[in-house]
Amino acid sequence: MDNQSFSWARIGRPSDGSGSTVDMNPKHTIATASGTTRDGASAVSEFAEPIPEYLRDGYRALMAGDGRRAIELWEAIYARYPSAEVCGHLARAHYYQTYFLGHGIGHPRHGDHIRSMRYWAERALELNPNSSIGHSMLAGAIGRLAVISGAQKQIILKAWEIRYHAERAILIDNHWVGHYVLGVWHREVAAVHPGLRALANVFFVKIPPASFADSLRHFEEILRQYPDNNTIYAEMAYTYVAMGDTRKACEMYQKCVSMPIFRHPAARYLTEAAIERFGSRIELEQPGN
Repeated sequence: MDNQSFSWARIGRPSDGSGSTVDMNPKHTIATASGTTRDGASAVSEFAEPIPEYLRDGYRALMAGDGRRAIELWEAIYARYPSAEVCGHLARAHYYQTYFLGHGIGHPRHGDHIRSMRYWAERALELNPNSSIGHSMLAGAIGRLAVISGAQKQIILKAWEIRYHAERAILIDNHWVGHYVLGVWHREVAAVHPGLRALANVFFVKIPPASFADSLRHFEEILRQYPDNNTIYAEMAYTYVAMGDTRKACEMYQKCVSMPIFRHPAARYLTEAAIERFGSRIELEQPGN
């Protein structure tokens, strides 16, 4: 199972700020986004999401795919000014390293990145229990560590904790990453086999309620905040696949690859993953095939 195919914690979704294009399939060429503000107004800004001025050099490094440099810059800031915000961004940088360095699930270093992600997320919450980025990053790290364990029981046991932290992030400031985590969370928990759900409820823990409709609802909220976020359409496609609606999944995929890549450090990788997953499906469903 690779970085892109599992969900609980593909957190940093979304986008690349360079001017180059992704063209893994000649039919699906992707350009660069111009920019939309959080409230939907058109604007050309350096980053798609609001980044505090003192963290911008590190975020520029992330946009260039240089996670090590971002970590160096933000650790230097942390040494002088240990804020929850810089800790949350350090958690993001360690997570994005799994993309930048090709250290997906199964790679010997993958767990190291995620444990560092968890460390900084927990540090953020020690400094400020109401840090939305801290809660969002911790939700993702807990989910990914559960997946790494390879134990279905561990994944189920952590489901409540993941939901708690993601919901806290949303309650604090409607943080889009909290919605992202919950969108993925609802999809994965709703897809748990009924037999396994019954066994879990009897023998070790009640699985929390989840639905595909709520998965889509959280992704739609992200699109309300960031209409240019093409990778969210890929996430919606994955949810429709889990629902068995291939036609709608392909429709969402086409939206993902027909839009410019969202200006976010992980967007290029997530878009490439969608192309890899859906490209052959689209080919098979072309008229005359």
